Amino acid sequence: MVNINANIILPTLLLFLSLTNTTLSLPLLSITSMNQTQVYIVHVRHPDGPIELLSPDERESWYHSFLPNNTLDYGEPRMVHTYSVVMSGFAARLTPNEVKFMESMPGFLFAHIDEPFHLRTTHTPSILGLDQYSSLWQKSKQGEGIIIGVLDSGITPNHPSFADHNLPSPPLKWRGRCELPAGSSCTNKLIGAVAITKSGKDTPIDEKGHGTHVAAIAAGTPVPDANVLTQAQGTASGMAPRSHLAIYKACSKKSCTNSNMIKAFEQAIIDGVDIIQISIGKENYDYSSNGVVIGSFAALKNGILTVNSAGNSGPFKSILDNDVPWILHVGAANIDRRLTALLKLGNGMVFVGVSGFQPSNSTAVDLPLVYPGVNKTQETLSCQNGSMAGFDVAGKMVICGTGYIDISKKADVVKEAGGAAIIVLNQPWEAYTLNPDPCSIPAIHVSYNDALKILNYFDTDRNPTGTITFKGTQYGIRPSPTVASLSSRGPSLLNGGILKPDVIAPGVTILSAWPFKVGPSWASSSDTAYFSIKTGTSMAAPHVSGVAALLKKLHPDWSPAAIKSAIMTTTYTEDRDGGKITDDGDEKRVKANAFAVGAGHINPSAASDPGLVYDLTDTDDYIPYLCSLKGYRSPMVTRIVKKFVTCGIKKMGAEEVNYPSIQVSMGSAGSKTKSVPRKVKNVGEASSSYTAKVEKPSGVEVVVRPEMLKFSSKGEEQSFTVEFSLTGKGQLSKDDVLEGRLMWVSQSGGRVVSSPIVVTA
Repeated sequence: MVNINANIILPTLLLFLSLTNTTLSLPLLSITSMNQTQVYIVHVRHPDGPIELLSPDERESWYHSFLPNNTLDYGEPRMVHTYSVVMSGFAARLTPNEVKFMESMPGFLFAHIDEPFHLRTTHTPSILGLDQYSSLWQKSKQGEGIIIGVLDSGITPNHPSFADHNLPSPPLKWRGRCELPAGSSCTNKLIGAVAITKSGKDTPIDEKGHGTHVAAIAAGTPVPDANVLTQAQGTASGMAPRSHLAIYKACSKKSCTNSNMIKAFEQAIIDGVDIIQISIGKENYDYSSNGVVIGSFAALKNGILTVNSAGNSGPFKSILDNDVPWILHVGAANIDRRLTALLKLGNGMVFVGVSGFQPSNSTAVDLPLVYPGVNKTQETLSCQNGSMAGFDVAGKMVICGTGYIDISKKADVVKEAGGAAIIVLNQPWEAYTLNPDPCSIPAIHVSYNDALKILNYFDTDRNPTGTITFKGTQYGIRPSPTVASLSSRGPSLLNGGILKPDVIAPGVTILSAWPFKVGPSWASSSDTAYFSIKTGTSMAAPHVSGVAALLKKLHPDWSPAAIKSAIMTTTYTEDRDGGKITDDGDEKRVKANAFAVGAGHINPSAASDPGLVYDLTDTDDYIPYLCSLKGYRSPMVTRIVKKFVTCGIKKMGAEEVNYPSIQVSMGSAGSKTKSVPRKVKNVGEASSSYTAKVEKPSGVEVVVRPEMLKFSSKGEEQSFTVEFSLTGKGQLSKDDVLEGRLMWVSQSGGRVVSSPIVVTA
């Protein structure tokens, strides 16, 4: 049976403390009733003897000894969480009187109400530490004056996420225009909007929702009390909420075209944007005819960084979008928020899943289960239109697999056939990543491992039944962060050996602005401030675009490569429990490899002060690299860089690009060695020094020359080489992926400039 009580809700205060290492002292709030039960966080002393020597059961018993009993009168467990790493103590459901009595017990330290902080898209700015004291938001004035160009499906201009809250006028360099239809106008927030699509009377108005959602994640104005059907409630805010937005509608309701993408890039460059955000791509697309690759190179020549999503083709290998070295390439991470639903089967087994629409009283109680997938057709397995024919689903709970149509549309198919509820099962490759789609009937989406158990129950029980109950929005879910199963992975088959994706960022269950009502029409609010929860690398990329805008504001002299380097070399690779970030696309949740996480999960506060950056300011430096790509001759490279190129003797392997990560191919010869050059620029204190520290890949000797870098001025550059040679193993097989890390540690110990190392055959 699944344990549904432990490790589900981490109090918001502890989440905040774990991210900031800040000590807070909060007073108890006044309580109108001394018998009102609330969640308290209780700090206790160690019991006699080191608590580390206690078994988990002994520690649990010690914490339970403080409680008056284990359950409330209506059966709800008192204990919400127990803690052993962050603190000694627990979170429990208690009344003020019970807490007062507890104060006299030996070992009690103090308790405070689990009062949530104001969450801001909601929650991810808090996760990224942007709302903390002296954070990147404060240092950068929340990106004020920076222009983010969003190339997507348009905008919903009157949405409050794009309201002008006393923003300054656009900078003088802005040359864009506003082509919004009557009834809408540009402001100091939404400073420009054009329709590149130009099909008939097309306008910049968003007919798909994608562009609106993405733009608000990057730079949305804070909107209080945002929610989706009462879930994920909080203040919805973009990553750079005081940045300007320029919208380029490159995608119509039906399609995105390469020509439109090239034109959109061109217009954004002409208009004077600072950052370009795109969540659009096409897998394994020849660079020389790819509008995103060509457009982003032109943007780079004009000092503009392009941020792009990695694609949603995970967990399968080597299906990436636009993975050239000058684009900041973003994969998707799961966050610690879950819109929780529970499924209880007739045999007592309970499974934890998600659901976007959670009515207060679930009607899905002890319903018979039906599984059209027994017919084993594509239509019946995935509950497509017409798949209910021949099945009696009236008043029953229908089991469906993911794929082919959205979960909410599967629910509509079931409802139209008379079904009362739906269970949606993940496929093997989806493993643990779940989508809380708002459905028209009670619904739950469960993992692949749970799907196997549910189907086994259906096959073996003569009268299978199920009950769905809803638990609302819960925070502190573990493990977190994880790599979303859908996030595209390397290695790249096109870029010659540049490690991609570059980083991961929040991309699962992301709340942001939306043009339309969601969920059942009768359950939707009449409000015009619509929001939706979406999942994908499309949602991850604008988190990074917003952070890049903050860095651009804080460091206006930084090049696109410097901003990219700062974001990549300051990531973290451990989850909130101190273990390595794991892979949601693996049934066993193994450690995610570098082809899934890149350099790691973004850490905006650290990126604001990286110490050193791997800079590259001359775009011509990429030409020898492009000439070295397999099959790329002079005319193809010429198309990319927009200047005549002769690919001659001067070529440069991918590992020679001055990149913040290192991927080298060592072949199968045991004696083979490789030397990789790099150069770093000092962006910290004028007088500083850094020492190399290497986590060596297994079976690989790594030598850094020199081992120490000394700087006497800001902006000074120093070169070094990293030499690789195979040792114990002698040779690599074609499937070997050996990982390590190069870290430049400042003499003061305050900065670590970290780069992933990947060695393959």
